[in-house]
Amino acid sequence: MTVQDWPQSWRICLKGDPDSCYIDLPLVSGHNGVRIYALDLMGKTGQNTAAAESLCNMIGDRGLDYDVLITAESKAIALTNELAKLVNNEDYVVLRKSPKLYMPDPVMVEVQSITTKNVQYLYLGRDKANALVGKRAIVVDDVVSTGGTMDAILDMADKVGFEVTLIATVLTEGEDRTQYRGIPLVKLGHIPLPEAL
Repeated sequence: MTVQDWPQSWRICLKGDPDSCYIDLPLVSGHNGVRIYALDLMGKTGQNTAAAESLCNMIGDRGLDYDVLITAESKAIALTNELAKLVNNEDYVVLRKSPKLYMPDPVMVEVQSITTKNVQYLYLGRDKANALVGKRAIVVDDVVSTGGTMDAILDMADKVGFEVTLIATVLTEGEDRTQYRGIPLVKLGHIPLPEAL
């Protein structure tokens, strides 16, 4: 199938009930001609709640022991917040895209994402990094595609000393994954990556 043959939108469902919470993802063009089906949950309370409820059930089915939820700035922050409420975690950790004044001696890793043209970085203040040492984490993301963001989060885990026990994502894109670098992955759905075919 050529890129011109791909539909202009791709329908996904955020809940186990196929009659509720459908989203049509538009086919968009990015830098260097890359085309993707774009999921944007920013500012969409109902969609984040629906996705978090479904992911919460999947996490519960795994029966995993974990200490903290972790996400990268910014598209999955609201999703992670909703999920934290459901799994009774008081707090979660956000890896930031720029260092902040309140971050003492930040730990930094490089990230290259399919949705961003330039190399970016993720930062975590040393105080939060120290609190994560030896902890078991579930990483929450909106889409796992080429793995750039996930690789950066796993690099942060190695630098800081926490273990990623599960990846919880709304969608996988391109490769239909059930694990990433040996780490189990739960997802609500899968979308194709038109440029990869």
